[in-house]
Amino acid sequence: MSSPRILSLVAGGVLSVLAAPRPALAGNGPLAVHLPPQFTEATQSAESLFPGDASQLGVSATDPEGGPLTFSWSASTGTLGTQADGANDSQVGWTAPACLAEDSTPVTATVTNAYGLSSTASFDFHVAADGGRDHQPPFSVAGFEQLRDATVLPDPAVRTAAAAVPTSSERIVFPEPTALRVSFVGETATAANALGWVYYDDLVARGYVDAQGALVDGNANGILDLHEDLYNLAPPSGPKARPYVGTTRRCTRTFLSEQQTFSVPDLASDASCAISVARRSLPDARPGAHAVVATDVVSPSSLSADEPGFSDRGLFARVPNLLEPAHPLNGYRGLGKLVFLRASDDPELPGAPFGAVPDVVASPSQGDGIPDYDVSAFDAQGLPRSVNPDPGITPADRSVDLGVIPPEREIVFFLVSGGGPVEHSPQSGRVFPCLRKAADGRCTLHLVTPLSIFFSKTAWNLDQDPLGRLPAVERNIGCVSPSDDGQMCQVSPSGLCPTMGTRRPCGWLPGPYLNRLATQPAYGHAVLPLELTTTAPVNGMMPHVLLTAPSSTPGQWMLGFEDLNGGGDRDFNDVVFAFQALRPGLARSRAVALDEACTLSRVRLRKSDGLVGTRCTATTVAPIAYAVATDCQVCDAAGTCTPNPSPTWSPLSLPWGEAETVVDVSARPGAQLCWKADLPPPLGVCQPTLFDVDLGFQAVPR
Repeated sequence: MSSPRILSLVAGGVLSVLAAPRPALAGNGPLAVHLPPQFTEATQSAESLFPGDASQLGVSATDPEGGPLTFSWSASTGTLGTQADGANDSQVGWTAPACLAEDSTPVTATVTNAYGLSSTASFDFHVAADGGRDHQPPFSVAGFEQLRDATVLPDPAVRTAAAAVPTSSERIVFPEPTALRVSFVGETATAANALGWVYYDDLVARGYVDAQGALVDGNANGILDLHEDLYNLAPPSGPKARPYVGTTRRCTRTFLSEQQTFSVPDLASDASCAISVARRSLPDARPGAHAVVATDVVSPSSLSADEPGFSDRGLFARVPNLLEPAHPLNGYRGLGKLVFLRASDDPELPGAPFGAVPDVVASPSQGDGIPDYDVSAFDAQGLPRSVNPDPGITPADRSVDLGVIPPEREIVFFLVSGGGPVEHSPQSGRVFPCLRKAADGRCTLHLVTPLSIFFSKTAWNLDQDPLGRLPAVERNIGCVSPSDDGQMCQVSPSGLCPTMGTRRPCGWLPGPYLNRLATQPAYGHAVLPLELTTTAPVNGMMPHVLLTAPSSTPGQWMLGFEDLNGGGDRDFNDVVFAFQALRPGLARSRAVALDEACTLSRVRLRKSDGLVGTRCTATTVAPIAYAVATDCQVCDAAGTCTPNPSPTWSPLSLPWGEAETVVDVSARPGAQLCWKADLPPPLGVCQPTLFDVDLGFQAVPR
């Protein structure tokens, strides 16, 4: 039978429980009565606390018989510190939990004497629900559970990490899955140009490229299979025949060159399919003196764009079937993806009839950087949409999202150029495309055509470089391009650009392009720095792409095309595109763990963020998306907790700048709180940046 207990109230919200005296037995009766120790004082620095606050507790006691005392402390919730004991007193700190039921006495002090008799004192508290207290420490790498494509700055702040961008047009790959957006900047060409791209490995799989990366001549007729199929030149039958890329041939005639049979090229023949094949004396297209050499030349009877001339009757009349997206009209043989079917933003030009789609002038103004056709009527591959999300010509037509490019999967861009000058004058930097070359590199079969294809991979081009300069061109990308001829610029540069080392390269883009890049949100207000970019011939073939990745615009790079066979004026700004790698960032905080006796009821998040960069406004980039979760860790029976890979997120809607919201999470109770920020990718100079997060909560007992 237990001893009766004596209760007494000690000042300060402390309930003292005293044990009754215990008799000492000897022989047939009690010889002595031992008394329990008695509390003489109890202290409590704070009775009402906020979660995480501490209260210092103390007790003093005495033993009626003067014996030694021992003290112990226990807590049903909250956290006890290390106790400090004296002969007759003891102190300890207690940290309040996230929540506490009303009228709770979570802390107990026990004093025991040498006879095992003890007394206890219990301390009651009130823990207020405080959602205003910040539980987010200053940003640090160690303070985040996950940082994906995001970096912590020394400030500290969190920013989307810059995506890797290509530095050479000869091999365009990305180390990680990367979404790409391409924006039309402008054009100064007289030709009608269409931009597209292919996966390199698709051409390998089709047999156009060997394991060493060289173009293949599988039927050994002297013309590389890629070039042969662009124009469908292979004979219709016999050992040198190749499958027709398309449905049926428009032109059924053949011609001979050096005792080899070829088909009349649909894409390089007028409506009559009549051509001439003549042995002509032309200046050698290779660098040097351009001595006159004898060569075969295939020419259409006229350069008239009348339908159905210069067409292989595919999805688009002026685009090679091979470079169209797969479609019934090209026999599903297309490998390409067409981004801009008409890269033109000014009134109709002489080359307009050779465009893939008609030129539609939206307004009397010229050069606004918006293509003159309804871009959104076609999807990212160039296929017509069943429903146009943005009918008409609008600023949204300036950009196209290409989708996600898989890691390490190489892409090759191409320009289909129609209606430009057709002439052979190597000393002036203009040549006919070359279909076949002798072992010494001399062209033995030229093609006269108003439709040319230029690749970002120089070795795939059909025109030779008649000048042979190394580099073929160099430009200062932040400087305005000169109005004089591009070739003369390399000899006698204008005074517009500063000296770079020992050289003084000319500028690259016209002034309106530079202004458009800096002022239009679609380009991220990109101000190009004074940096040098170059390109060079490969195996004697003319480069047609100038690629630059400005240091001032992380994740952004640009392509400028030269659309004249042989390089022409070599300004490489006939048509210009800006590319943005769209790799968003993610920052997920570590969990704030509550006592398991508590569950979260409300969460408060206040944040400060913004777009860092000149001229960047809240409309340039979508705001950072925030969310909170209450199940951010999974804990086992032993109390070991691991991060939950898929918490139940509650999204928060917050604008750019400083903003705060409180969300009721009582329908999703939990005790493991964290937040995340989905950071949009940078655009041009505009850098989405998270400066601070203040995280508070309210909890209730389970």
